[in-house]
Amino acid sequence: MDSNKKREKTDLIVLLLYPIIATLISFIIPTGVLGSIVIFFGVPSFYLSYRAREHIKKSLIFSIILGIPFTIVIDYIANVTRAWIVPVSIFSYKFLGHIALEMFLWAILYSYFIIMFYEHFLDKSVSKKYYTKNTRYLVILMLVLVGIFFLFLIAKPTILHIPYSYLVMGIVFGAIPLVAAVLNFPRLISKFLKTGAYFFFLALTYEITALKAGWWDFPTEGEFIGWISFLGIRFPFEELLVWIMLTAIAVLAYYEYFDDDKK
Repeated sequence: MDSNKKREKTDLIVLLLYPIIATLISFIIPTGVLGSIVIFFGVPSFYLSYRAREHIKKSLIFSIILGIPFTIVIDYIANVTRAWIVPVSIFSYKFLGHIALEMFLWAILYSYFIIMFYEHFLDKSVSKKYYTKNTRYLVILMLVLVGIFFLFLIAKPTILHIPYSYLVMGIVFGAIPLVAAVLNFPRLISKFLKTGAYFFFLALTYEITALKAGWWDFPTEGEFIGWISFLGIRFPFEELLVWIMLTAIAVLAYYEYFDDDKK
């Protein structure tokens, strides 16, 4: 086994063990939502940044472009429809009166971690370009999305009170782009699934820890298609389908289409 393979094997073992370590830390030290984001996503992101420095700038730029607009739109709708909430934030101010500021950090760090993991272990393509022509299209798309959102927010905010909002947003922003990417670039399926398997484990571990610790909640009983009871916790089926199973792979779909080589 060459040195690069040994290095990657070591990195993978570290990252496979880390969610368990992060869970133990979270129960020993009360962290709150902000601390949990740093522990579960910040620390492994820093580790991968050290181990794969050549991917940092491109991954970070893309994560900011994708993460901030989606946080504004998705978190606002989720909160006003009471699909899910962050009951306690360390910040007294909430963006637009509903979005906990920690969620911006969560979206950027989680996207960054996903892309760094994907590039380090599976894609391995190093580009000197930190953005492409398609990245500019993504910026335009995100600006249009946020522009339409604020237009509705100002003119008729009740439009944003979408029934079954979690499922609807999961389909529109996650499932549809993912299916489109897979149909257009079937060679990516294997890499997507391998990345998705790790982040399924990470997201499920984080979900269990978060609900046990009370970091977030799902207050609207009637706005979900079903519920899952597991290890003394209870969460909507949409949480399993969208956040735990699809989000990481959907991020990669956006990444490959708008910022990578589709190989």
